[in-house]
Amino acid sequence: MRQLEAFTLGKKFGHPEMNEDSLVVMPNLGYAVIDGVTDRNGTRYGGMLSGQYASRTVKRAIEIFLLAQGQPDKPELQFQGGQHFIDYLGRAIHDGYVAHGALAAVEADWKLRGGCTVMAAMLLGDRLEVVAVGDSGIRINGSDTLQVLKPLDDVTAILRRETWRYFEALGRPIEECDRHSASMTWQGTRNQPAGSVTAAAEVIADIEQRAMQACRQHLTDVPEQELQLLIQHGISHGQGHFQNVTKPVLGYGGIDGFAVPGRFVETRSYSLAEVETIELFSDGYFKQGEGFGVTAWETAFREVEAEDPHKIGRYMSTKGTTPSQLTDDRSYLGIHLK
Repeated sequence: MRQLEAFTLGKKFGHPEMNEDSLVVMPNLGYAVIDGVTDRNGTRYGGMLSGQYASRTVKRAIEIFLLAQGQPDKPELQFQGGQHFIDYLGRAIHDGYVAHGALAAVEADWKLRGGCTVMAAMLLGDRLEVVAVGDSGIRINGSDTLQVLKPLDDVTAILRRETWRYFEALGRPIEECDRHSASMTWQGTRNQPAGSVTAAAEVIADIEQRAMQACRQHLTDVPEQELQLLIQHGISHGQGHFQNVTKPVLGYGGIDGFAVPGRFVETRSYSLAEVETIELFSDGYFKQGEGFGVTAWETAFREVEAEDPHKIGRYMSTKGTTPSQLTDDRSYLGIHLK
């Protein structure tokens, strides 16, 4: 390894300890970026919110896995392909539920589960083995990119954008547009707090109509009932119905302590002799750096923030930058092998 650069920063201003991203940095063994899923209801394990707990648990599991490679007394930890690796990470979170006496609760209610995505790059013999679940990314040699973005996020991002624009058109200040759009996106149109502006029947009807029309145009192959479920019930009450299930068009994968179908496990294998640079990044970067290194990626980050801080334009997202926090945690890990 010739050079290594790493950067991670939580989205909440003044609270770096709440960063749900994790990095694995083990030179000559492997690397990973892990992105914890934002907690839905304040559930904590080991003093951490559930997404951060899942992120840290998977980080430790990967480190143990990498150290075990080549050790004949640990056959169960030898790399046996992407599905085997992801199953192992899922068991680590599952074991955490058991240790905290929470297994029965999380089996009954998906909203209590911790979850994360992972992008792992492991140096095994003369190969670079890449395994991923979720929307963190990797770029090899500055051009070969793997990042699986889930269309489901487009639905809740459209809901947020349409809500933001609705209140903007009424002349509401930016702070209200941010607050109301966040409420709609998180809770869905049918779970708004009683008596709130966003609970008014005429507001709900208008925003549902706008969001559904925009989703139909953007996601033409998605059944209307799937769009409706997400629009009406949002991230907190609706999104979990799509995680790690293969029947819905909007199904997606996440590591949460239970089975991840093979459909959602991405793998790549490279000859190490042909790899010069490895760059891993979480989805807090909406635009890739023009070159290798933290400086290039942070330049791209600032360009996105300058153009679309609210994330309702080209970089539409389920969250936006506000006076109290950035859109998302972000992490970058660059390794120059040669």
